[in-house]
Amino acid sequence: MPQPATLTATEREVLDDVARGLSNIQIALKQFRSHETIRTHVKNILAKLKARNRAHAVAIAYNTAILRCPLPHLPTTQAIPRLVSPPGRARCEPGQPGRAATALARNGVRHRRGPR
Repeated sequence: MPQPATLTATEREVLDDVARGLSNIQIALKQFRSHETIRTHVKNILAKLKARNRAHAVAIAYNTAILRCPLPHLPTTQAIPRLVSPPGRARCEPGQPGRAATALARNGVRHRRGPR
């Protein structure tokens, strides 16, 4: 297996943020650097890893152990966030069946239940 590319500490930090799905501008704001500097770091990372794009660079980094995935990445006790309905749109709440259909009927929208 070929030797993993040697990335600088800054390049590893940028690559970690790329792996988290951040854009160059978001990384620049997070690291207090210019987005042009981040772009240069990303170009250097792609060249050193011989990657075609950002996703390929992240895949190579995980496969060569440059980056390590912390397990578990989501705690099992973390609550699933609730979706917030836009204003004026009804949403059924647990334990209150039919609330959305009632709100739709109140707004003049007919709701058909069951198969056609």
